[in-house]
Amino acid sequence: MKWRWLIMAAALLLVAGCAGIRGIAPSGPANEAAWQSRRAQLMRLHDWEMQGRVGMSNGSDGGSGAMDWLQHGELLQFDFHGPFGSGALDIKGDGNVLHVKSSRGDNFITSDPERDFMRLLHVPLPVLRMRYWVIGLPAPRAAFTRQLDAKGQLEQLAQLGWQISYFAYANFDGHDLPTRMLIQRGQVRIKLAIEQWRLGRTSTPAGTAQ
Repeated sequence: MKWRWLIMAAALLLVAGCAGIRGIAPSGPANEAAWQSRRAQLMRLHDWEMQGRVGMSNGSDGGSGAMDWLQHGELLQFDFHGPFGSGALDIKGDGNVLHVKSSRGDNFITSDPERDFMRLLHVPLPVLRMRYWVIGLPAPRAAFTRQLDAKGQLEQLAQLGWQISYFAYANFDGHDLPTRMLIQRGQVRIKLAIEQWRLGRTSTPAGTAQ
């Protein structure tokens, strides 16, 4: 089907963009002291918004589209608009429960998004862990291994069966934050190309308590 070829082409282009930027990481030995300082700084970063594009594939199907993620403490809102399966997705919730709506009429509540997004999108989107991974931190209360660059930034993170590769960072309001990354497990690929970070409380996720 023509639309599937177009979707896969878009996903491949996003992967190529990530791969092409790998070489910008600072050269030199891993900087453990800088990582400890950086980790402490990022753990105090509770309120942020990021915008960009996300591409997802499961080895046979995939697609890409625009994303907007707003995080305020434990409250989150993730909006996705793209051409595959679900069309548009609206995800709201906290660190325990997510409320999900899609443009094709899928409405459900989940405390296990990997399982339920696999059913909906055929991609086990790890939203509750990604809120940490996208800012360059391991998720709390779970074992991990990591590889650092000379600035103490994550290059590779392995956690809960997922492998996260960081290809590029940029400075936003005094914080070096990821702008290109790949999250993968088996044949599942989730590519993020982040265009904008806004730090501090810009607004409260819609439909959540103040």
